[in-house]
Amino acid sequence: MSIGRSKYLQAAAVCPPGLEQLCAAELKSLGLRPKPAGPGLVEFEANVRQLYAANVWLRTAGRIVVRLATFRATDFVHLQDHAAKIDWARWIEPGRAPRFRISTSQSKLYHTKAIAQRLHQVSLPPSIGEPEQLFIVRISRNTVTISVDASGEALHHRPWRIDLGDAPLRPTMAAACLQAVGWDGNRPLIDPFCGSGTFAVEAALMALGLPAGGEREFAFHTWPSFDTGAWASVAGSVQAAHEAASSDQAARPEIVASDRDPAMVAATEANAARAEVAHLITAEERVVSHLRGRSGSGLIITNPPYGKRLGSAKLTRLYGRLGAVARERLPEFDLAVLTAHRKLALEADGAAEPVLAFRHGGLGVKLYRRAARPPGSEPSELGQDEVVAAGGDQPEAAVG
Repeated sequence: MSIGRSKYLQAAAVCPPGLEQLCAAELKSLGLRPKPAGPGLVEFEANVRQLYAANVWLRTAGRIVVRLATFRATDFVHLQDHAAKIDWARWIEPGRAPRFRISTSQSKLYHTKAIAQRLHQVSLPPSIGEPEQLFIVRISRNTVTISVDASGEALHHRPWRIDLGDAPLRPTMAAACLQAVGWDGNRPLIDPFCGSGTFAVEAALMALGLPAGGEREFAFHTWPSFDTGAWASVAGSVQAAHEAASSDQAARPEIVASDRDPAMVAATEANAARAEVAHLITAEERVVSHLRGRSGSGLIITNPPYGKRLGSAKLTRLYGRLGAVARERLPEFDLAVLTAHRKLALEADGAAEPVLAFRHGGLGVKLYRRAARPPGSEPSELGQDEVVAAGGDQPEAAVG
């Protein structure tokens, strides 16, 4: 089935597996009706303005695609006959070449290079130096789905995110963690292992109501079918959001990003400046044991080091110290810890429960959350002498 020039497009948001419900909730907030369609995939129907807006406003999606055709094919003749019905000229501007990213499973057509060759024969030849338009081809159980990429560069590549540390957490995942614990921008937030500041910057952009990707070009800008009027409407909404953020004089909760590594503190400051949210973020060189106490409610959310293997006594002490400091200094703050090991999360707080799961850096990780306890509900655990003495043996902080 190939789409025509209907007012509505059949689209899908691609996200890290585990984030489907959060991605669907974002699509609903844009007035769309999402439908989970498998691991890492949420389908929706949209007009062109909604398609453009999804690329701009979704924080948890890595890519948006438009379905062009779905059909069965058990040989190359059927593949070419159906693919030839696609209006390729609608998606590929002159001077640009198609690029096919192909995956197959349990199908008679499985040789990806041969499949790409047949598709080039019915569309346009491969690039010999021209810019490319990506098409994603999935063949499963002899059913072929051909989609055109609407995003271009992956949406998790935020333009502000240049200074990085080791194994950085993707901003899409950081945004998902913030959404999973109900971050609404109205309470103070602290990340004591901030790395390059991903949690802090994403939280600041959410608090200001600004799009995560800033100003960037998308693949749909090059389509011959690009609708300038629809894009002007979306761009106008972005401009209005920036104007509202600039004119709003209301006091905003502080966002604190701290790390023991001065290079990571500098990276956080640079990334925050590029995202134009530096005025919301306080970046500090500080070990977790030296976190300043605060009254009132708030959120501690962080991605401490956890490594591929559990067993380091230093890691166990580190998580235990994080939890003790949180209970002692920030008793009305929720605590959310991203880790690959449940035991470490429970070292931070035995009441922590998983609220989100996905893969990061090849590891399965979970976000564990412990709701705030009111002041005076527990005895003091850390004396000042113990706090100061504990700061010297902390492993290097993970990056956000």
